[in-house]
Amino acid sequence: MTSSYLYGQCKRVRFYITVLTIAAIFTGTAATSGAATAAPSSPDTKVTTSSSTAIYKTFQSMLKKKNGLPAADTFLESNIKKVTKHHATLMVLQLENARLKALTSMTDRLLVPNVQDKMLKAYQTNDSFTKLMERTQDSDLRALLKEARDSGYRLVMLEGSLYPIMNYAALVKYTSDITEDISSYIIIMMKETKNLPADDGALVIGYQEILLRALSQERFVELYPKSNRAKQVQDLLNSYTLYTFYGLNNTPLFDYETNNMVANAQRGYNGVLQRLASVDSEFLTKLDAFMDVVKEAKYEKTAAVEKWLEQNVPTGADAGY
Repeated sequence: MTSSYLYGQCKRVRFYITVLTIAAIFTGTAATSGAATAAPSSPDTKVTTSSSTAIYKTFQSMLKKKNGLPAADTFLESNIKKVTKHHATLMVLQLENARLKALTSMTDRLLVPNVQDKMLKAYQTNDSFTKLMERTQDSDLRALLKEARDSGYRLVMLEGSLYPIMNYAALVKYTSDITEDISSYIIIMMKETKNLPADDGALVIGYQEILLRALSQERFVELYPKSNRAKQVQDLLNSYTLYTFYGLNNTPLFDYETNNMVANAQRGYNGVLQRLASVDSEFLTKLDAFMDVVKEAKYEKTAAVEKWLEQNVPTGADAGY
């Protein structure tokens, strides 16, 4: 693969990664302001406010150090039981923010042509950073891959190039020590980044999985409307709404040639609606109404179907999606 090809693909795939991470990213102090306004949890007998604050301040200073993400994560893992839930939640949010902020720099380093060439030569399908490290004798490359892994990223192949993305599975170890909303948020994002929903303008997860993720996101927004991460999950739900009712350019919900609804979508949507008929969900109610219109049209994208979509799932600039 030539260097020009790699850089030719870079801009387009960067946009996709940005769309993926926009559901999480808040930068600077504003990123944790929502959590900071919540009342701190009552310290238990082994945790004092002063000791918790001291650990919190030390963690913040570690995050500010160059290439300090691995050490900050190690420090947090060792000390999270020694702080209040309030401080624990703030630190996990700040660790996420720092990883998101540093992701662009790490992406740039991995996309350097000679680095990417070495990675691609050693890469095998579904390799992790650790597996790739085992296959290269280049000490500089191994060090870079180790830094990427320990900084909280995972390796993915997108459109023929290898990229780092957020590894939310690496934050799951903290979920029992933080607030319920942020714990739930991490689980949602872990599913999102463990199995990406799309690649190269095409959906790569099943239609039922799309609906189940959307329902999880909808539930989060309902339960935690004032959460520090409510907006990010709502943005994610907006994306899944479009996946559900329109598909993507290379996997449209209605086939470009026949204008018929994709058979797998028919089966998937009808199956979920039948199984979850008793579930109270605005999202499922909208999908059920849509399927009634589509069935009436014999699963063809008729003028009636298009009108329903325009009225109920608009895609214009002011649509909110």
